[in-house]
Amino acid sequence: MHGSFLPLRRNCTMNMRRTPGAIDLPADVLANVVRIDEIWTDCRARYGGPFLFGAFGAADAMYAPVVSRLHTYAVAVGPIARAYMDAVMALPAWAKWQARAVEETWVLPEFEIA
Repeated sequence: MHGSFLPLRRNCTMNMRRTPGAIDLPADVLANVVRIDEIWTDCRARYGGPFLFGAFGAADAMYAPVVSRLHTYAVAVGPIARAYMDAVMALPAWAKWQARAVEETWVLPEFEIA
């Protein structure tokens, strides 16, 4: 994730304090979303889920910021990708991460997308 999906990262900044809601997304972001949906759907079909390779692993940790972005900006994905997102967001570690993010006092105004 750190080196891929630049349009998604540029247009949907990490902001776990933001109330989830849709924004207008340019075509290059939507193309990223289509590719992410394909990857997640393929992995879950091959390995049975609930995570990308069955049990939670490094790939899921790397995709957690993507899950956050898609959730935060209410980006539509297919049902299998949505089930994957739900599985990630149901983890106790997600709840801790979310709680710590909400407590964060450091705000960069340029990343506060309305």
